[in-house]
Amino acid sequence: MHILKKLIFAVVVICLWIPPDILSVSASVPYHGYNYSYWEQAVPAAIPYQPNQIIDGRDTEYGLLRAPEDIFVTDNGFIYILDSGNDRIVILNEHFEFIREIDQFANAGVTDTFSQPQGIFVTENNHIFVADTNNQRIVELTADAEFIREITRPDADVIRAGFEFYPTKVAVDKAGRIYAIGRGVFDGLIEFDSDGVFTGFTGANRVTFNPIDYLWRVIATREQRSRMALFIPIEFNNLALDQSGFIYTTNSELNSNTPIQRLNPTGEDVIRREGYHPLVGDLEFAHIGDQSGGSFFVDITVNDYGMYSALDGKRGRIFSYDEDGNLLYIFGGIGNQEGTFRTPVAIDYLADKLLVLDKGYSRLTVFDPTQFGYLVNQAVMHYNLGDDDLSAQYWQDVLRLNANYEIAYIGIGKALLMEGENKAAMTYFDNGHNRFYYSKAYKRYRQEVLREHFGLMMGLVLLVPASYFGFKIVKRRRKKVKQIAKRAV
Repeated sequence: MHILKKLIFAVVVICLWIPPDILSVSASVPYHGYNYSYWEQAVPAAIPYQPNQIIDGRDTEYGLLRAPEDIFVTDNGFIYILDSGNDRIVILNEHFEFIREIDQFANAGVTDTFSQPQGIFVTENNHIFVADTNNQRIVELTADAEFIREITRPDADVIRAGFEFYPTKVAVDKAGRIYAIGRGVFDGLIEFDSDGVFTGFTGANRVTFNPIDYLWRVIATREQRSRMALFIPIEFNNLALDQSGFIYTTNSELNSNTPIQRLNPTGEDVIRREGYHPLVGDLEFAHIGDQSGGSFFVDITVNDYGMYSALDGKRGRIFSYDEDGNLLYIFGGIGNQEGTFRTPVAIDYLADKLLVLDKGYSRLTVFDPTQFGYLVNQAVMHYNLGDDDLSAQYWQDVLRLNANYEIAYIGIGKALLMEGENKAAMTYFDNGHNRFYYSKAYKRYRQEVLREHFGLMMGLVLLVPASYFGFKIVKRRRKKVKQIAKRAV
């Protein structure tokens, strides 16, 4: 009985220690919170986002969605849902109120429609670009659904024989360059200039192969080699643009080492990988069964302050990273409850909300940040804006909710480093297991100590030789005096 009382007391203390909102959120969402520690082990974590609203078109004037494929949110909060099963675009405002739908348009005086479109992008001047997949074209419309042009199969010497143009995703940068992903295209992103003229492929993934397969190919006969799979690059499956015009991509290969990339204008991957772990989603997973293998990213979205969230189509989870590649949090899952998915296909930010489009359930789920998610987002945002002090305050609040959140220690350490508090920064970097920044803080602290004690050290440097020579001179003189005294005797 005495032991039972102790156990009950311990449970009560733990419940009182955990913030009430964490307990209530954990009980209200259909997925558990976790993250990965420095040691690559899955550990419990606070829930960063919770489902708030489901939008499927039920009881609305635009009707039920049907197998939607893509979503795009503009800077002023308009939401474009590519309702592929109904061959239309549904436009909502930031309050998810219906604005209009686009299911047809006039093309050269004839009514034209989409055919199983899979990708949508809206420019700053509200021009709508649609990857009209089964019509083998990219269509550009005005905000009022007026037809501007269509871009069809590129024609150039570098295009291989038998090339078929089935665009699945599209994006347009601020210079008007158009980037498309084509079904079965392994050469990279298909690039067009602002006039719609094909200019080449960019950012092709590197060829990956198993060394054993390569050895077999070397020793195999010509007939055997003809039956082997070719070593071809990985095919992209989605893309997104950040504020600087860099292209974030995801690819279609399971267990790839580079499922997320950030391509510069020359097609080079320049994404930062300064976090504890590679940018691959889950680190622990089953190796057999339907859910075997690593994460399979199907879409990615980037906000205005360097954070990006990738959608795992296999397990329905969202993995969010900061601009340095630190894994901030994970949420979501496959299931039939609100907040889980059947076939998630697209993700985008709406201010601090995250929107996830589910093709399987034909619905859009709106996620709101919890207190924990809000604090992490604010800390990352203010650090990106250069307000290190305010960022550190938010990280301190994060640690009150989760004392084992290692990234918060790094964030506070960075702020202290900027303020010149190098010794204190070393302690936080040590708690955050960040060797790079710890070494940087240690180097600065060492220089600080050297500057502070420079006079004393230089005095010692000069004093020791002077004392030595002074001692030698005194000793020599004493010896000489003794010799003179001995002669006098």
